[in-house]
Amino acid sequence: MDTNLIVTDLAQRAAAMTAGAKISAKDNNHPEIDATVRQFLHTGSQLITSCLTLAHGPHELAVNILLRSLIEIAIKAHWATMSSENGQFLLDATKEQLKTIFRVNAKNGLGRILDARGNDHTDAFLTSGRAGRSARLPSMDTMAEQCGLRDLYNIFYRFQSLHTHGNDVCEKSLSTQAGTLSAVGAFSNLLGHAGIRWLVHRSRPDSEEIRAILGLESKRRPWDPPNPTSSPDTNEPHQNRHDTT
Repeated sequence: MDTNLIVTDLAQRAAAMTAGAKISAKDNNHPEIDATVRQFLHTGSQLITSCLTLAHGPHELAVNILLRSLIEIAIKAHWATMSSENGQFLLDATKEQLKTIFRVNAKNGLGRILDARGNDHTDAFLTSGRAGRSARLPSMDTMAEQCGLRDLYNIFYRFQSLHTHGNDVCEKSLSTQAGTLSAVGAFSNLLGHAGIRWLVHRSRPDSEEIRAILGLESKRRPWDPPNPTSSPDTNEPHQNRHDTT
């Protein structure tokens, strides 16, 4: 594989993803999902751009860590398009994580809220409920299972976590590998396809399409009926109506 050709392809994908995030949605019925999808398309574009800038040199570990982030947001984007409630969960995720960080540090005496005169209002803030826990965001493996991407999570995401958590102590190559960059391209294709397809057509890729997008061998038998796609039912936020296992 020619690394330079892969880099050129990744640059095109990053630009297309940025442009895709600005596409007008088919309707205004799911603003929470649309906002989440647009956010992930922007994030994906930045991750891809970072990977292509690390394509030459001793950056194999860094690219693998970025690839894991790309896989994560691809799974989250597919989960978000299941329902508006899922989209809102992800939009609120940063705020909820910051609240958790503050609670933990405040209880350990490492985080305080002081006014201009130095008066401590930490306890008052904690008891006011403004830093209270909201509904817990499902774990990554739960989201993957609910949206039918459990196999991708177990095969790809778990292996990439070895790099992220510093447990891959048997790294054979320091130089960025063309195969790793190709994997970045595959998952960027999945994220871009899923995100833009949702915005434009209000539909979701089924299992066969996802495997084709990633370049995996087809498992569908000729006599199997196609999996349906439809708009999400906001009254059933976590029910997987689009099997993509």
